[in-house]
Amino acid sequence: MAEVAQVQMVGLRALQRDLRKLTSDQGALNKAFAAAGQAAAEPVAATARANVPQDSGRLASSIRVRKMRSGAGVAMGSSSVRWAGWVEFGGTRRAPHRSTRPYDPRGRYLFPAGLVLGSTGATIYAEALTVALANVPWTNESTNNPDSIHD
Repeated sequence: MAEVAQVQMVGLRALQRDLRKLTSDQGALNKAFAAAGQAAAEPVAATARANVPQDSGRLASSIRVRKMRSGAGVAMGSSSVRWAGWVEFGGTRRAPHRSTRPYDPRGRYLFPAGLVLGSTGATIYAEALTVALANVPWTNESTNNPDSIHD
């Protein structure tokens, strides 16, 4: 009969506590996700702002980065800039006057900017999360002193 090796897990409860704290709603990892998402979305918003028609500047100023639970998103338009969807996608509108432009389901400004800058955003996101994880104050951080490891 083969001999079964005995393994003693030391520090597992401390690791579980650290991970719960890290991933809680107010934890460092979720805060890092939100901050990294906003940093990654900002180049997309800036590119879209620069590329939209600049008649009055209201459309460009309505482009903003919105905080979301999983990071961030880029939005365009508001209650006072109701024509943003028409400028972005086209179609037929009735107010302030009836007009038609070709419909583009992928959009003209936001989605194309996201496509071009997707890898840049992914790099910004990954770097920010790497820094956040590197700075986590783990309870049982060091294996240099085995006596300091507990539960």
